[in-house]
Parts: sequence; C-alpha cells; structure tokens
Amino acid sequence: MATLTQPTVERTNYLNADYSLKSWLLTTDHKRIAILYLLSITFMFFIGGAAATLIRLELLTPAGDNKMFSIHGIVMIFFFLIPSIPATLGNFLVPMMIGAKDLAFPKINLASWYMYITGAIIMLYVILTGGVDTGWTFYVPFSSTYSNT
Repeated sequence: MATLTQPTVERTNYLNADYSLKSWLLTTDHKRIAILYLLSITFMFFIGGAAATLIRLELLTPAGDNKMFSIHGIVMIFFFLIPSIPATLGNFLVPMMIGAKDLAFPKINLASWYMYITGAIIMLYVILTGGVDTGWTFYVPFSSTYSNT
C-alpha cells in the first residue's frame, strides 16, 4: 500500500530569499541589514580584543607608547559599543515590535551600514599604517603634548 505525501513547500523568509552576495549587499530588508551589522560589529569586536591583548603584551617593554591604547579604545567605543544595540537590535526588532513591514527609509538604512563599513575600513587602514597615539578620547594632553603622529 502506497501512501501519498504532500510535497513540502519552504516558505521564503529573510534568510533564504536569495543566497547570493549581491542580494545581501543590496538588500533593503531590515532583518538582513541587522545581520550585516551584527557580523561587521562582531568582526570589529575581535579587532578591538586583539588590540587589548597587544596592550597587555606592550606592557612587557619598558618604553610603551599609546598607540594600542588608542586603537583599542577607538575600535571598541566607536565601532562596537555605540552601534551595537541601536544598529543590530533596533534594525531587527523595532519594526517587528511596532508591527511595521519594514523601516520607513530602507535604502537610507542600507546606506548607514555602508557608511559604517567605510569608517571601519578607514580605521583598519590607519591601524595598518601606524595608528594614532592620542588616546581614545582625543582629549588634551594626549592629543597635543604627547602625540607624535
């Protein structure tokens, strides 16, 4: 005796709509943009953590400079802490909490992620070309008297 089975139809959602890189980089879905933020913020967290490890290693030498301290502070504050909750949770949860289908301006939302990535790339370039030694706050006297770069 043969049994008839219904073919399973997979519902399309934000994860399986399309798997191409182009579909992720040009998306206007707030949930996908939140995932892009989550991945890039997590990457910046690991960069900041590596800088924190290098701060500890730098303390082994008697004449330490302020560059790793600056890099760690800049990355962790401006590229992890400040954007983490509003960008990730705000993009993902707030539209669903208020019952909206998407954000009001989805292309501006995607443009904000591109601006975040542009700033992160510039910061990584600064790290690779020598860094800054002003301290993460850029306050005087670190940013004027003790700065060599």
